[in-house]
Amino acid sequence: MQHPDIIRCVLSGSFRNDSFGLEKAYLELATCGCQVLSPHRMQFIEKDNEFMRDKAENNLDEKTIEMHHLTSIQQADFLWIHMKDGYIGRSTALEIGYALSLNRPIFASSEPTETLFKQFIIIVPSVFEAIQHLRNLHYIK
Repeated sequence: MQHPDIIRCVLSGSFRNDSFGLEKAYLELATCGCQVLSPHRMQFIEKDNEFMRDKAENNLDEKTIEMHHLTSIQQADFLWIHMKDGYIGRSTALEIGYALSLNRPIFASSEPTETLFKQFIIIVPSVFEAIQHLRNLHYIK
């Protein structure tokens, strides 16, 4: 059973396009007290040109890895999107759609370039502000 004070989240974004920015987002989530359900850590290896894997996922296929990420979204309080220059890739788009189907809040600190996504992502200056937003809505304690 989850402790009521623990805020669970999932980080989505292009691991290939901006690994430094993604790692910074991961650290901000952890610093604000969030339990990041997926990815578990930021130790990625390049397996092929399309899909990044964590060292522990080296022998797993893409479907298994993505299904874990989607299951984590189901268990999370919110989804945090990291975008470089407003870019949202295919996996992130899938994850946004899944979060929407579960009525999970979706936050980011920058605006996506594609108009459609702007309607579904709550833009906040920081993870701290996202957590405050969730508390104001009584979504979390």
